[in-house]
Amino acid sequence: MGTAARREPLKQRVNRCLLKLADRDTEAMAAAELEAIARSLGPDELAAFVSAVSDARPTDKTPLRRHALRALALVAASHPRDAVAPLVPRILAAALRRVRDQDSSVRAALVDTARAAAAASVSASAALRPLTDALLHEQDQCAQLAAALATAAAVEASALTADLVSYLHKLQPRLLKLLRSNAFKAKPALITLIGASAVMGGDAEVTASIPCLRDAIGSDDWAARKAAAEALAALALEHTDLLTTYKSSCVTFFEARKFDKVGRQFCLGLTDAIFLDLTIGADIIMRQCRSRLCGNR
Repeated sequence: MGTAARREPLKQRVNRCLLKLADRDTEAMAAAELEAIARSLGPDELAAFVSAVSDARPTDKTPLRRHALRALALVAASHPRDAVAPLVPRILAAALRRVRDQDSSVRAALVDTARAAAAASVSASAALRPLTDALLHEQDQCAQLAAALATAAAVEASALTADLVSYLHKLQPRLLKLLRSNAFKAKPALITLIGASAVMGGDAEVTASIPCLRDAIGSDDWAARKAAAEALAALALEHTDLLTTYKSSCVTFFEARKFDKVGRQFCLGLTDAIFLDLTIGADIIMRQCRSRLCGNR
C-alpha cells in the first residue's frame, strides 16, 4: 500500500471500500482491501475501524452488509484479546443490527462475528447477554434463527469458566421454556443452542435437556430431528456417565425414526450407535463417530 494510501484517514479508506463493495465489478477488490486494512490496524485504530464499518445501513446491498460483518469478525479474531475485549460490546451491537436480515450469507457472517467476539471477550456472560436478549425477545422468524445460531456459536467459542457455567445455568430453563412456545418458530436452531449449552454447562443442564432433546426426535420437522440427534450425540460424547440413565428411552425414539426418508437417518443412526455403546466404554468408536459426524454436517 503506497504512501498516499497510508496518509489517507482511516475512515475515508474504509468508506471507499464500502462504496466499492456495493458494485459487483469492484466487490472482490474492495473486500480484499478491507480485509487487509482490518488485519493491519494498530491498537489505537481498532475503535475507529469498528465505528466506520458499523455505519453500514439496512438499505445497503447484500455484499456490503456481508463484508462489513466479516470485517468485524476479522478484527475480533486477528488482534490481541487485550486490545479487542473492550470493543466486544460494540462489535456485537453492530452485528445484531443485522439480526433480521433475510439473506443467508449475511446471517452466516453474523454468526461468525458472534463466535469471534465471544472468543475475544474476557467475560462469557457479557458477550452472551446481548445475544440471548435478542433471542428471547425477537418475534421475527429470521431474527429468531439468526439469534439462536449466533448464541450457539458464541457458547461454543467461549472459554469454559465458572462465569459461563453460571450464566448457562440461569439461561437453560428459559431456553427450554422458549422451545415449548408456539411463538418461537426457529426450533431447529434453538435445539442446537440447547445442546451446545448443555455440553458446556453442568450436570443440571445436561439432565434437564435430555428429555427435551429426546422428544424432539419425534418432531415432524426433519431439521429439528437432525438438530436433536446431533445435540444428543455431542452430549453422549461429553457426558457419558450422565446419559446411561436415558439410554433405553433414547434408543426407543431412535428406532422409531430408523427409516427416515431419503437416507437422512444418518445422524439418528449415528446417535443410536453412540448410545448403544455408552455402557461398554467404546472410546475408539466414539472418536470415530465424532469425526464422521463433523464430516457429514
